[in-house]
Amino acid sequence: MLDMLRNQAVGMTFDGLTEDDVLSISAAYGEPEWVRDRRLEAFKAFSDLPWPTGREEEWRYTKPQRFDLARELSTSPGDAPAVSRGIVALRAGERAALARIVDGGVVEANVSDAAAAQGIVVTDLAAAAREHADVVQAALGSAVGAETKFDALNLAAFTGGVFVYVPRDVELTEPVAITVQAAAGGAFAPRILIVLGDNARAPIYIDHAGDAQATVVEVIETVLGTGAQAHVVTAQDWGDDVDHIAAHTGLVGDNADYRHLEVSLGGKTVYLRPDVRLDNPGGNAEMLGVYFCDEGQHMEHRSLIHHNASHTSSELVYKGALQGDSRATFYGTIRIEEHAKATVSDETNRNLILTDKARADSIPVLEILNSDVVRCGHHSSVGQVDELQLFYLESRGIPRDEAARLLVFGFFAEVTDRIDLPGVTEVVLEEVEREIRTGPTALMNQRRSAQ
Repeated sequence: MLDMLRNQAVGMTFDGLTEDDVLSISAAYGEPEWVRDRRLEAFKAFSDLPWPTGREEEWRYTKPQRFDLARELSTSPGDAPAVSRGIVALRAGERAALARIVDGGVVEANVSDAAAAQGIVVTDLAAAAREHADVVQAALGSAVGAETKFDALNLAAFTGGVFVYVPRDVELTEPVAITVQAAAGGAFAPRILIVLGDNARAPIYIDHAGDAQATVVEVIETVLGTGAQAHVVTAQDWGDDVDHIAAHTGLVGDNADYRHLEVSLGGKTVYLRPDVRLDNPGGNAEMLGVYFCDEGQHMEHRSLIHHNASHTSSELVYKGALQGDSRATFYGTIRIEEHAKATVSDETNRNLILTDKARADSIPVLEILNSDVVRCGHHSSVGQVDELQLFYLESRGIPRDEAARLLVFGFFAEVTDRIDLPGVTEVVLEEVEREIRTGPTALMNQRRSAQ
């Protein structure tokens, strides 16, 4: 099957995708008719939607021309060793399941005996469409459909896909671990579908790594049943030649709890949409984010918290630090519909500028369409390292550069202290420290910035 797919994939690109390409991908995976039809519906939406030009509001800060869409689409698994650092590597031997996507395919998917006995499923998405059709058919595209050009592109042409299913009333204490790796150059369209049944609980860790010259258009959708609770961690530590466009979205059921941590540390151009859809009464979302931009990096986090039902609640806290010639944008929208009564929502974004050439944009937006709101607010700032705090640490004998690192760790503490997952905080801080130590350490000239 894979040889057939390799032969048919020659010449496929994101910007030149055709209906025949979509049919070839579906046929090579032996997908049922309903998956093929869903791909074709998405391809029609993809064909009808224009490519973004950069004049659209959602592409105002990250020009779509930064992404190379002419790279050849990979539809087969690559060859790369497992990731040796990061959150997934930390939990080696302490995982309920492990799956690996390398380039355009899944190279590994296995479940521990204890998790399998509980009915946990972690498998290739193409196989799941045949073997667990009822669950996959109901969930695929329900959180991230074909409303935007890149979402439609992924749904039409996804290749490396992983399906995670936690049955009702099952509580996992050990995480499901997934890695997405870019080992070879090209274009990749991974898709991860996570489904939790009623009252299920599970931590999901997803790492992204690789330093190939690659363009990655990704979707991770998490669908929660009534009373379910998901802790989802998505971490990006790409190399300097990887461009990443992604939608990481949670669809929250009645009285369900969606907790998401986004850790963004690497990549050349990274455009992420950490969204949550509160479509059912009593749903709750906690959205946490940590990002660190280094020399030459461009990152944007564009989040939508959609209150589409009454008695829903959400809180977002994103913090970023920038050094070298880099840029980061946070654009966060809280939207409360007319029929969504008695909601509670709040968002906070803070940015710490470490060097002269670094730049951050912070745009919080509230769209409140009814007056029956319990509480809704936003907080935003862009600032520099406090010279008084630096002076205090230096007066205690701490070198200036080390003092600045300590202040960065303290800055991130508001987020990292809220991560209630074993070992994750330590790994995040270790990765941030590595970024700080490998980048330029000359702090912004305070006098110059004040002129």
